[in-house]
Amino acid sequence: MVTRAHSLGTRTKPTLALLLCLSLVCTNLAAQWTHYFPQDTSARCLRLTFTGDIMQHIPQIEAAQRGFNQFDYDPAFAYIAPYLQQSDVTLGNLELTLGGRPYSGYPCFSAPDTLLYSLKRAGFTALTTANNHTCDRKTAGIKRTIEQLESANMPFTGTFRNAEERDSLTPRIIEKNGLRMALLAYTYGTNGIPFAAPVIVNLIDTVQMLADLKKAKKVADFVVVAVHWGIEYQDAPSAEQRKVADFLLRNGATLIVGNHPHVVQPLRLVYDTDGTLRQLCIYSMGNFISAQQTFPRAGSMLVHTVVEKNAKGIALRIPQYLLTYVDRPTIAGKRAFRVVPIEGQTLQSNSYAERYRQHAEKILAATKNEVTSIHRRILPFIPPEPLPFPLFTQRALPSPIIRKVDISPF
Repeated sequence: MVTRAHSLGTRTKPTLALLLCLSLVCTNLAAQWTHYFPQDTSARCLRLTFTGDIMQHIPQIEAAQRGFNQFDYDPAFAYIAPYLQQSDVTLGNLELTLGGRPYSGYPCFSAPDTLLYSLKRAGFTALTTANNHTCDRKTAGIKRTIEQLESANMPFTGTFRNAEERDSLTPRIIEKNGLRMALLAYTYGTNGIPFAAPVIVNLIDTVQMLADLKKAKKVADFVVVAVHWGIEYQDAPSAEQRKVADFLLRNGATLIVGNHPHVVQPLRLVYDTDGTLRQLCIYSMGNFISAQQTFPRAGSMLVHTVVEKNAKGIALRIPQYLLTYVDRPTIAGKRAFRVVPIEGQTLQSNSYAERYRQHAEKILAATKNEVTSIHRRILPFIPPEPLPFPLFTQRALPSPIIRKVDISPF
């Protein structure tokens, strides 16, 4: 296998440009990821989207409050939902607890349950729960978070009530389009907050991880490993991140989904000798949503790829990313938080979003000819319209409050 963090050369550039042009022309420039059409008609494909850390600070909780114990997070995701909903699997890192009242932000997070249902309506189909804030409400908070995820029918992994549950749910299998995806999740620690047996939080332990990878490869077509790692606010992966990534890639991880640094870090692509992309490591995607403002922590990226299984095995197709940022407008005298795609906007030269775009593109420059940056469309683009909520009409979702909230255009 060959790891590349550089350009594939001029041979690749026309292909990416052609795919992008065809996709935009054929879809009337709607908000979407670049499509992939396999040459092998018997191939099976699964579209995946990954996001950064999902956080809830006190200002976000206050912005979502509509009354006593009534919270509405739908507007926060209205602009980004069109991208989240286009994948077969959309995965996020739930870096908080659903520990119940009193709700709290940093340093010990406990968010209203309503957030979970807004995430589901926005398009998230699975979440990971192994991170340094897993134990913020201690053992009881871990158990309650698990209960809420189960109640919402949201697949998750990373925390378990006991060893038997861990054994039966490791790996977490997500099956769609005839493909079986194995999901694993681990964290470097829990901020020194202990958890009481029999509850289990998956920690980065190469012995356990190796056993889990061996099991996953036996029961799934490919393996996704979410890892909470690295040094906060550092633009480059640490030596420890690289070491753990080497271990995971060597032992069968198809995709590594990293988070925790709260900023964007580079991508690592692994090719076989024929030049086919077989593995991808995302070191960090930043804060998908939070109240952090210090540059560049309000920025993030979504990463999208298509997993294809054909006669030659598993391949990753058309990897691409979308830069986003958390907008904080004041609407009707009240602060709001919204995840906004940079695509489709005319950014002012010294705005936070423009400075973040330049910053992130420098970090990701080494793979600019291998990973499509869809926010830099070469044709005019129609920005996404906020979608009406609730989006899931097949069945009612229990939630304290679901209502339409006016969102001013960005």
